[in-house]
Formats: sequence, C-alpha cells, structure tokens
Amino acid sequence: MIIVVLLFPVTIRARSSGSEGIIDGSLSISWLILAIQYELKDKQTDILILGRTLIHRQYKEKPPETKDIKKSVKSRSIPQVKNFTPLIRPLMRLIRDLLSIFKFRHFELDTVYGLEDPAYTGMLTGYLHALSGKYNISFRPDFTQPVLDWDLDLATAFTPIAIVPPITRFATNPRVLRSGWRIIRS
Repeated sequence: MIIVVLLFPVTIRARSSGSEGIIDGSLSISWLILAIQYELKDKQTDILILGRTLIHRQYKEKPPETKDIKKSVKSRSIPQVKNFTPLIRPLMRLIRDLLSIFKFRHFELDTVYGLEDPAYTGMLTGYLHALSGKYNISFRPDFTQPVLDWDLDLATAFTPIAIVPPITRFATNPRVLRSGWRIIRS
C-alpha cells in the first residue's frame, strides 16, 4: 500500500517577482490530498487537506538575541578534509540523479537586467541568450542603469519512489561508506 502511495506525483509550483529591491513570491507543494503553501510577502504558511485550511501560521520578526561570546562558543574538533574528498564524485552523482527526477511542466522567466557599464550588460546578454534552450525565458537588457527585475513562474513534478534508487546508490557506495566510517572514528 505504501509503495502505491509513493507512485503518485508531488507537484511543486513556484512564483516569484522582484522589482526595485522588493521581492515577492509563493511556493506550493501538493501531493494527493495534502498541500503546503508559503507566501513570501506575508510570511505565512498554510497546510491544506482537500482544499480546506487545516493550519494557518504567520511568522513575525523576532528581535536578534545577544549572547555572551565566551559562553556560546563550544570547542569541538573539525573533521579532516581528507575524509570528505572521496565523497565529491558520489555526491555530485547523487545531485545529478536527484535533479534528473524533476520533470518541468511549466517554466517561464521574464527578466530585465542592467549593469553599471553598458559593455558588461552587452556581454552578459550574449551569455544569457546562449542559455535559453527549450524553456520560455525572456531576457531584456537595460543599458541605461543597473537593474534586476524578474517574473518567474514554474511548475515541476516528481514521483517520491524515484528518489529511492539514487539515495540507495549513494548510501551503498564503498567510497561513501569508507569516508563515513573515517568521519565517525575521528
């Protein structure tokens, strides 16, 4: 029964816009009858079941806490870098495999950009137009002023059970097991 439930896709939808230093956006993750929505501007999260709000939480800014530096610093040994170097190739493969699981259903990006020097804006324009590919991406340079405005709308989906093989491949890799054992011992 659990395997059948893991075959249903998880849909992720994100919208974002930024203009004149003001960033707005939303993120929605839905799976079967459950949906989680987050609004960036209002800093609120909603959890919905069958389209009805079950939990509504709005976050408020907390004043920063001041701590005594001497009391908050704990001494602990840092693992050696040589224990992590064998993890680079398996970790890159894990990231590549996990990213290949996501299937983009919709991707639209409209951006206006400009740098202080119009020549740099022109060079960036050349690079960005080479990247556009199969998605609906619009780049509009502004040679008069430094600016970055965007509108992003994307929808992607993945099947939860498809995550199992890449994670299993990573966890059973001999390099990962050896490095993990070295990190635990040190």
